[in-house]
Amino acid sequence: MEEEDKHSHLRPLIPFTPISTPITTQSLQNKHQHYDYNTHKNAKQFVSDNNIIIRILLLLLIAIISIWANYEASKTFHITIVNDAQDSTAGRRFALSYVSNDKATRIVQNTSSFVEHFLYPNNYRNNKINLKKHIDSVTLRLARRNLNATAIVYTAGNHRHGGGKSSNSYVIEISPMLLEDKEYNKMAIVGAVLRGMAHVWLWDGGSRAPPELVDGMVEYVAELAGFRREVVAIGGSELPECEGGLGWWWEDKDPRHVARLLYYCEKYKKGFIQRLNEALMDTWHDRVMDEVLGMPVMKLCGLHNASWVGSI
Repeated sequence: MEEEDKHSHLRPLIPFTPISTPITTQSLQNKHQHYDYNTHKNAKQFVSDNNIIIRILLLLLIAIISIWANYEASKTFHITIVNDAQDSTAGRRFALSYVSNDKATRIVQNTSSFVEHFLYPNNYRNNKINLKKHIDSVTLRLARRNLNATAIVYTAGNHRHGGGKSSNSYVIEISPMLLEDKEYNKMAIVGAVLRGMAHVWLWDGGSRAPPELVDGMVEYVAELAGFRREVVAIGGSELPECEGGLGWWWEDKDPRHVARLLYYCEKYKKGFIQRLNEALMDTWHDRVMDEVLGMPVMKLCGLHNASWVGSI
């Protein structure tokens, strides 16, 4: 009995029954694998998300660089926009629609690019880079009062770099009458700026070339860009006059008349306008056009008119 009591004192109050846990090593291994899988999955997801973000940022960076490069490439000179008619209706429209959003700057860039690439095409520019006019700056100014023309161009200053290359600064003034009407013609503004940029890029024989001839070249470029005041240069029904005499056929002529005759010359000898512009870089005499064309301009004009009349 005593022995039995002794035994019962030593016996635990709650009987111990070993719990069978068959998942020992295997269970830990599974848990470890599950943990590794989740960790790997989360890490993979994190890396994937980061890759997507990096790609988006890279694309944005490339886009920004591309836009900036195009902007800098097109902006070969300094551009300033001035509104001298701020208190007028035209001035307020100009400020809202052309200055605040840099549209005026883009118009100058785009029209300049068209004129430049026509007068100085890539193959021409690479071979005769010294013949290209160098421009330092262009100021587009909305005039305070209406002008006699939609746009006028004048030189703001010029100087020579080392090596004799000249640099020029120009002002293109556009008339506020272009913006006075509520339903104003937006393309007329572009056309006026384009004519201004044609004046900027064209040589003028050191200011000795006849203004009528230069204006005719400007009109030719404008018509080529689609800004025709009327269809005169290409397919027009009105024939240019072909006077003889001293060869001053451009004297007192409307720019459209001169542009029509220049079209005949270009049709006869491709690249005539570019070569004429090159010839006007620093000189002028009355036979420049005949020399560039390789025959008297009036003879070509007469032949063209005769063939046109004969075809009616």
